[in-house]
Amino acid sequence: MGLLTLRRRLLSLLADAIKAYLPQFEPQTTDYQMVVYACRDLEAWMRYKWALESQRSVLERIEEALKDEPLDFRVFLNFWAGRWIEKWRERVTVLSTRPELPPNLQERIKKAKMTYRGMGRRKELKRMVTQKLILQGEVCMPEVIAENLIVEEIAKRSREISEESKPAMMDPLDIFNSLSQRISKLPQEKRPLIYLNVRLYTF
Repeated sequence: MGLLTLRRRLLSLLADAIKAYLPQFEPQTTDYQMVVYACRDLEAWMRYKWALESQRSVLERIEEALKDEPLDFRVFLNFWAGRWIEKWRERVTVLSTRPELPPNLQERIKKAKMTYRGMGRRKELKRMVTQKLILQGEVCMPEVIAENLIVEEIAKRSREISEESKPAMMDPLDIFNSLSQRISKLPQEKRPLIYLNVRLYTF
């Protein structure tokens, strides 16, 4: 089947799996955004777990599983969706409006994002942090969490360093090593890491 058709089927299967855990879930409403997030996270999880290079490769592997082992794949998908919902409840807070941050903090985060976007080997850093998060069981929005953690680390370092020490302190490998220690402790931290200002079913 075509990749677009396959993704639609995967979204439908995920919607059914989520609804099995959340009876009030209505995939034909704005709740559908949850399915989109879950699908994106499932593909990311598979890409790292299967050590695949591209999203297309992931979808091709899913197509094979649906064709050759459809029942096994559905069992896996239902289990994965349950874990994803558990992590969503733990890591995501849904807000009706965007949170207001102190002006100085907003400015520091803005500068940290600019530093991150201009950083060499930025994609490799995000990939390594995302992989570490997945290995620690963070199946819900690991790529978003990875980027947030990197920006937070850059913002933190920007307050503590001089211009002379900036190149060394902003080294991607050094940042990863610092974040790796923090990520290793995340299973003991039951708190939100993502704040969304979208309307979703509250549970």
